[in-house]
Amino acid sequence: MKTPKGKRRALTAAIVALLAYPVLGTLALWTGFVEWIAESEDLRLEIDNPSYTIWPGRVHLKRVVIWMNGDTQFVLEGHDLFASISIWDLIHHRIHVKRLATHHVIYRMRVQVKDTQGSEKRLAAYPKLEGLPGTNTVKVETAAKSEEREASWTVQVDGIDISVQELWFFEYRYLGGGRLRGGFTVGPHLMEVRTAVQDLGPGELRFGEKQLIANNLRGQINCEIPAVDPEAHADASFLELVSARLMLRANVATLQHVTAYLPPDMSISKGAGPLAFDLFMEKGFLGKKSHLDFKTEALGIKGNGFGVATDWLLTFDAAAEPGGFPLGKSDFKSTYFSVAKRDRELTIQSHGHHVEAALDTIRLGGATDLKRAALRMPSIVSNDLDDLDVVFSDPSPVSVKGGEAKASLNLDMDENYWAKGPLKAEILRTKAVVAGVTLAGNTWLNAGVRINPKKKVNTLDDMSVRIRNASMNAGDENVDGWWMNVIAKELTYRNTEPPSAEGSVSVRTKNLQPALEALAEKDVISDIVPVLTRLDDFRAKTTFRKVGDNTDMTIESESDIWDVAGRVYTTPKQTFMALVVGGQAVSVGVAELGDGLKIRPLAKTDWLNEQLARFPKPAVRMKEKP
Repeated sequence: MKTPKGKRRALTAAIVALLAYPVLGTLALWTGFVEWIAESEDLRLEIDNPSYTIWPGRVHLKRVVIWMNGDTQFVLEGHDLFASISIWDLIHHRIHVKRLATHHVIYRMRVQVKDTQGSEKRLAAYPKLEGLPGTNTVKVETAAKSEEREASWTVQVDGIDISVQELWFFEYRYLGGGRLRGGFTVGPHLMEVRTAVQDLGPGELRFGEKQLIANNLRGQINCEIPAVDPEAHADASFLELVSARLMLRANVATLQHVTAYLPPDMSISKGAGPLAFDLFMEKGFLGKKSHLDFKTEALGIKGNGFGVATDWLLTFDAAAEPGGFPLGKSDFKSTYFSVAKRDRELTIQSHGHHVEAALDTIRLGGATDLKRAALRMPSIVSNDLDDLDVVFSDPSPVSVKGGEAKASLNLDMDENYWAKGPLKAEILRTKAVVAGVTLAGNTWLNAGVRINPKKKVNTLDDMSVRIRNASMNAGDENVDGWWMNVIAKELTYRNTEPPSAEGSVSVRTKNLQPALEALAEKDVISDIVPVLTRLDDFRAKTTFRKVGDNTDMTIESESDIWDVAGRVYTTPKQTFMALVVGGQAVSVGVAELGDGLKIRPLAKTDWLNEQLARFPKPAVRMKEKP
């Protein structure tokens, strides 16, 4: 137990220390002693005078800059700063600011990343953070090789009341006025935001240092995030922890920055227009008053060999769908899609294009899914059919001269991602050359479309193709007033690995002789076939299945004079073919089974069956029900 004399000595020492503290503390600030004592591999301070302190942990700084390295890297600059700091927390690599008031704040922040591949454009827009202690790099691996990693600091700031001049988070930089109030904590595997209120504007938003995104930006952000490990919630589940209200208004100057998130051969241009955004969110649940509105009169997209020019009206309403579900809509007055190759360009126009999608819940996160979607393309037009061959491989199997095309497509998608709807098209006054056959005329197509992007299934149902007022030429053969009908109950393509296609197609034509002449000239079939047949009012049906490079096809046909039946099976290494052509009195068999072409006069069904027995077994696939 201390004596009264000892107590008096301790009290006297404390009084002397407190009286001396303003002098010694202020002297430490003025001489740079505080900067020297705080300096480490990951932390550096710069303090301008006049600065002073009259009580331990409470400081008034004319201007201060803090550089912090580590997993989270930032530079914080403020003027006329007052801070109340917990001294004891510093020895535990923890900066605890109990109160912080300053103005003209500049805050630039980024995090280190393990893999930079695919993110080069984003990382190039990160703040440079010049003057950062240690190794100034965003690569975790580079930092680990060049320096011994110190324990990361935890920064807890409460009682914030500051005015800002610049906020630069990752690739996004805000320049302008604003006021921030509230508190936050950031550190190793820890992030917490305590009722932060940010009043912004007017100001401008940039991508990186100079690339303007929007000006006249103004709004308010209220946010609350409980203490959480951000690495454990790096996916959409992080949204389920956030309670926020975001209100923003801005004049978007360009959407060019979106290029940074696209494949290297794609880019975005233009996109100027007004933006209004109100977001209400409570632990991941969207408030019913949430909405977004954006409009631009010109937006450009470029890729390898293609381009898109369009206008765009985007709306989102968190309760517009019947039942109070979120609904997003995109409307395009006129869209121009171009494909270019060999200095030629095919342009397709779409007018009155509309897309909408509804979510099955107002909760944003991993459990959110599609409720329904719709696509409306009532007017698709192209007057550039001369350049249609740009969509085919070189050399193009099709050459088109003249003509115009019109089409419409309407699809409705359900919660299982099955999209169904009618497709209609017409191609008028067109001349095409395919496999040596010149075909000119008018074509109409009607079909039901059924696709599923998740299952990778694409199907045409009840397809009907009509060609009228056509002319056909093959070699010296000419046909005028020619016509053809093509009907398919179901045609399916699966963009799986390997890709596959299957279906059954029925054809009826006025005359097929010109096509047979063309095939004979190319030595695909024997010269005797077009000599023996004219095939007026020709009718045929084929059932096919293609898997990868293998194709299996059965053929049935009839005409007023001759019938045809058989099968063709092809692989990259061999071709099997067996056909019987003829009638009751005269017939001929044609076979190619890898041992040379065989022609059998007066061939009948038994001969065909003998040839078919040498074929591989037909592939069979179970049909999927929507």
